[in-house]
Parts: sequence; C-alpha cells; structure tokens
Amino acid sequence: MSRIDLLDLAPFEASREHEVFAELRAAPGLWFNPEPGCEGFWCATRHADVVAAARDHRMFISGEGTQIRNRRAEGHGAPSVHNADPPLHGKLRAVAMPGLSREAIAARADRFEAIVENLVAEAPRGEVFDFVAAIAVRMPMLVIADVLGVPPPEAPALVDHANLMSDMRASDAEQAAARGQLFDYFRALVQAKRRIPGDDLATRLVTARLDDAPLEQQLLDAYLMLITIAGNETTRFLVTGGLHQLVRQGAWNELRERPELIPTAVEEMCRFVSPVTHMRRTAARDTELAGTRIAAGDKVVLWFSSANRDEDVFERPAELVLDRRPNPHVGFGVGAHFCLGAHLARLEARMLFAAMAREFADIEIVEPPERLPSNWFTGWTAMRVRWQ
Repeated sequence: MSRIDLLDLAPFEASREHEVFAELRAAPGLWFNPEPGCEGFWCATRHADVVAAARDHRMFISGEGTQIRNRRAEGHGAPSVHNADPPLHGKLRAVAMPGLSREAIAARADRFEAIVENLVAEAPRGEVFDFVAAIAVRMPMLVIADVLGVPPPEAPALVDHANLMSDMRASDAEQAAARGQLFDYFRALVQAKRRIPGDDLATRLVTARLDDAPLEQQLLDAYLMLITIAGNETTRFLVTGGLHQLVRQGAWNELRERPELIPTAVEEMCRFVSPVTHMRRTAARDTELAGTRIAAGDKVVLWFSSANRDEDVFERPAELVLDRRPNPHVGFGVGAHFCLGAHLARLEARMLFAAMAREFADIEIVEPPERLPSNWFTGWTAMRVRWQ
C-alpha cells in the first residue's frame, strides 16, 4: 500500500488505475496520500463512502477548491458554481438550471440532432480516421456553442483555451494565459448579449439577478468558463471511452441490432468511463468517514471512477453491461453538486450512438487509443477507427 501514489499519472495514462483502486477499496478506512509541499489528502474509493461524503455538502465543502492542488480553474476571483458552498452555491445553481433543464435541452434537440447527423455523414467510410478529432471533440463543441449562443466559427478557439485550462501537463503560466484569453472572450460575449439578447444560456446568465442584482463580471467569467470546459471535455471522453469499450468487448453489433438499449447503454458508459475521475472536498469540521478520523481543513478526494467499479455495488464492474438495471453510478456526481449538464450529455451521447447504429454495420478500433495523462479526467487524445 505504501507504494501507491494517486498523484502519479503513469497508471492512469496506462489505463491501470483500476488495479490500484481495487487494492484501496479492499483496505479498511480511507487511504491517506502524501502530497509534496502540501498537507496530503484522504481518498474515498468505495461507493458508499463517496456517496456519503458527496451528499454531506455542509461537512465536506467545495469552496476551498475541487482540485487536489490548492487552486481553482477560475483563479482567485469569484468562484464557479462547483467551487461554491451554500448559500451561494444554491443561488448560482438556480441561475443556470432552467437553461439546462430536461425541457430546455429537449427544445433544442432538433438543432443538436442536425449537428450529430452532419458529423456522422462527414466522417470517412472505409478508411482510418481519428474519432476524437472528427467526432468526439467537434460534437460537444458545436452543441455547447449553440447552448451558449456562441457563433459556430468562434467555438474552436474557445474550446482550445478551455482544454488548456484542464490539461494536467500545462504549467500554471500557460493556464493563466488561457484563462485570460477565455475571460476576454466571455466579456465580449457578455457585451454582445446585452446589446442583442438571444434564446441562449449566455443571455440567461447576463440577464439573471443574484440577491436582486445582476451577476458581477467575475461570476459571469467563472460560470461561462465552467460551462465551456464541462460541456466539452466530459462528453468527449464519454463517447470515446464508451465506443472503445463497446468495440473492445464485441458489443457493437448487439447495440446496433437493439437500438432500444441505447439509453441504458449510455448510462452504463457514464459508469464505466467515469469522465470526471475525482473531485476534492475539504472537511469543514472534525469528523469521521469510513471509520477514519478527519480533522477540520483536511482534504478529502472523492474518486468517482473507483466508486463506479465497486464490486459490492456492481456485478461485472469491469464490463460494459448494456442493459444494466439498476445502475446507481456516480458518473455525474451525486448530491447538491450533481452535474448541471447531465441531461445535455446524455442526449448528445444517445443521439450519436443512434446515428452510428443506423449508419455503420462494422466499427474497428485500428490501434489502442491514446490516453490523456490525467488523474482528474478519464480521457483520450486520439482513437483511430475504421467504419463502414
């Protein structure tokens, strides 16, 4: 056990992290991971412990940061909704929730379906291409641009800056530069929406009121950045990892022949892939979790990807079970910080796999996909496929 270090990205890049998590789940209590130059952090890896901590958002708070390192993606200004605690968290969540509700997303479904259909139609037939670059990156990029009201030609540069913000390989200086470019863009977008409001989420944020006052610019910056990053990366990783495992275990034909399984299959992909590997919390007071005493101010990391492979909760956890029911996964988190964009991510993935099932009888993964060296996201940077 002493050899385990969850700050070491090598097991994640090699897709061997679940061997490590299985060992941690089998041990009693929480695992304490040292952190060079910092105080270290407790690791919750079992499903029950992750759910208990995530649901107790007043004890295990987010306002001190949700990355393992003592930093926030939005910098030192106003917090984004996932780095906020009550009462601010609830107020911020209420601002965007109507624009990301099931009904609001369903109202834009025809536009999303057109995006998906065009991408699938444009993809090469019978020749090798990179699924990540051609489909997995572009689909959520174009969809979230539509949701926010960003002109499609401006979406790629916006997403490039957002991707750099969550790249574990990027330096603090590189991320600060990307953050500045993002904020510059958002401030221009805010001014544009004030001049000409639209039927989009950016307009909703610009015209919203918090404690009977408009959202200050820092809150708008943080909110727009979160939506851009979360709306792109998690869906990209979900569909890439889901397709890879479908083909790897020989389940593509079953899904193609039984498209009614697509909704449960997508839910199972959320469990199996776990695009957000972890989120950190901080103990507000002295407490106990899994029989482990935790002091006020201690960092507690919730390893969602480990909870989603917990053998005590999921049969055949290392397999994609297309009709798994029930499926109490935590792929979108749990509790007060449950993912605001869950409806959107589910819809995009369902549309994509439905379109692919209609078009392609055979899909081949030509070579092993390239894994993102990250312990924060379960993601891939390239996956070469051939379909026909």
